[in-house]
Amino acid sequence: MKQLRDKLIADLTRTRPLTEQVVRTLMDRCELLSDQVRGFLDGGIGDVDEALVDTIFSPMYTPDWRDRARYVEDRERVTITPAVLTAIIDDLAAQGLDATYLYEDDEVHMALPEVMIDRWVRRLNLEVKVPERVRQAVEATIPSDDQAAVKALTGHPAWRTRGREEILIAFLTGFSRTGRFHLEKFEYLTGLMHTYHPADVNDFGRQVEALIQSYHEESGDHFFDAHLKELYGPDGGTTPVQDHYGQDRQRQLSLATQIQQDLAEFTSALAS
Repeated sequence: MKQLRDKLIADLTRTRPLTEQVVRTLMDRCELLSDQVRGFLDGGIGDVDEALVDTIFSPMYTPDWRDRARYVEDRERVTITPAVLTAIIDDLAAQGLDATYLYEDDEVHMALPEVMIDRWVRRLNLEVKVPERVRQAVEATIPSDDQAAVKALTGHPAWRTRGREEILIAFLTGFSRTGRFHLEKFEYLTGLMHTYHPADVNDFGRQVEALIQSYHEESGDHFFDAHLKELYGPDGGTTPVQDHYGQDRQRQLSLATQIQQDLAEFTSALAS
């Protein structure tokens, strides 16, 4: 448990860039000018409501699957119950941890609010145990360098129904036969589970077919589209030289097509 605690403290206190998004939200919600940000973080943040602190800083303290992958070994080694998780958060909150941010080529220090500790620790999914047959399938199928990442992704709530677990097993066992696994495709597959909530393998096949058709028709919103529009604008960006939005849509279409091909082959093998 000490190893886990030390890792959490290191992550929570590591130096982070104060992102433009967070600065804009901070200035807007707390009515600050740019030259007031540093002093506010140094002292005034303690007077801000916890819910507002969570809104402002959540983009910087919400772990993604890459963060969760670094904790897979800890999750498998230590049993974390909801009560233990709460005790860990209480312990860390009592340590008086400081956050260090890079802002305008300088370091800014801020007492780390408990709400951000709570967000980071709880969203690592430390209490989630991957079903044993999924763990075995991952370890039998996935290259060792990618196993922690895949275990982190399979811990996503999108996989936690019986029908979707069957889809997961179909892909893992299929990859073991074809060798066509790659991490980007598996990340995309997990995103599709989260977005479309298929009931079973057949339902998922119909959803993927409809998704690919919508790409060919160039209409409708697709997986990741909201994020892409936030990055590049609703018209796919303004630069005529490199259309990042269009490139990423092509990447999504390629991944969806690969998944459709995999699914057809895997389900055919299961039926024979």
